[in-house]
Amino acid sequence: MTLAETQPVACTLAPPCACGSSVEPATKEPTGARAAGAAAMTLSTGALACGACCVLPFTLPATILASIGPLLSAFIHMRWWLMALSIIAVVGAWGWLAWQLRRTERKPSISTLAMMMASTLIVAISLLWPLIEKPLIHALRT
Repeated sequence: MTLAETQPVACTLAPPCACGSSVEPATKEPTGARAAGAAAMTLSTGALACGACCVLPFTLPATILASIGPLLSAFIHMRWWLMALSIIAVVGAWGWLAWQLRRTERKPSISTLAMMMASTLIVAISLLWPLIEKPLIHALRT
């Protein structure tokens, strides 16, 4: 028996070899497919970044402003409840400060006193606002 009379043997090597086997060659990627995939990924990432950085600053304030109206109308109906709660909170904070002063016998810091005075002033203005609003608007219009 000669070499020409032997049957071809199927090659089982991972990369196809040149032994004349009946194994089909592996299909290759078309040229430029990898570059096209990289370009598509880069463009989609850029579009996502542009959406987050460029579009969001324009749409977020509009969305917030559109939702403030119903929120404020709900708070208007709760004005007196919130006013009572804020008065209780400020009076309670002054009481806590007095208790801490008596307990530790130390002066409170300037920043604590400034914040307490500011909160008291804000609560007083909001309590007196129905009396202040009309004269203030009249003075600003003239």
